[in-house]
Amino acid sequence: MSNRNYTKPVHPQSIQIELVTPERYKEAAELMAYGFGHKFQHSSSLSISDLSSTFEQLLIHEPRQTHSLRVVTLENNTVTGTLGLKWKAAEGVDSVKRTNLKWWKACSHIGYGKLMRILAGIQLLKHEPSAGECYIEDLVVHPTYQGKGLAKRLLDWAQHYMLHSSASLSYLSLHVARNNEHAIQLYERVHFHKKNCTRSLLTGMLLGEQYWYYMTRKGDYSIETEQA
Repeated sequence: MSNRNYTKPVHPQSIQIELVTPERYKEAAELMAYGFGHKFQHSSSLSISDLSSTFEQLLIHEPRQTHSLRVVTLENNTVTGTLGLKWKAAEGVDSVKRTNLKWWKACSHIGYGKLMRILAGIQLLKHEPSAGECYIEDLVVHPTYQGKGLAKRLLDWAQHYMLHSSASLSYLSLHVARNNEHAIQLYERVHFHKKNCTRSLLTGMLLGEQYWYYMTRKGDYSIETEQA
């Protein structure tokens, strides 16, 4: 992670949630590397710095999709959290992101073998949403801001987006590693429920996580009720 000053306390009125812009890619990628680096290090042995650079290049070179978005939270103009959402593509729209050749070239110093393992891990984590499903691809909060309600703010924002989206979305969903008890407790506090648990030997080998809960949150929980 970069050596930034993250010592100031969080004040809810000062937190902004915005769509990520190119000038924020580096900070968002740093958070993604922090949040998921231990999984990708399992197979690639890359440093967090190299993983951050790899994720940044993905943000730069992946084609933009009309059925996905990424937001960041800002505190004093510093990125403190990030959230990725995805939903079912409209008929006739390709839902597959094809990794750009420019990404391979930008990350070639890392080694193609390691890049292949990173891409394989990313692909294993992919989920194709059903009609009406708004899928949370990832949620990361900077360690200094954890435990201060920022993750809940992002989840509430996702709920609000889902309820007011023109894509006819009706529920949020996500996958979480079965042994990530802290995250599971957070999701359950904001009305996510476990639907099933799956086992993947491939994610076990590549990412060090075999068991995953699939959790959903219906759209009939209003933000206003939760905050009352």
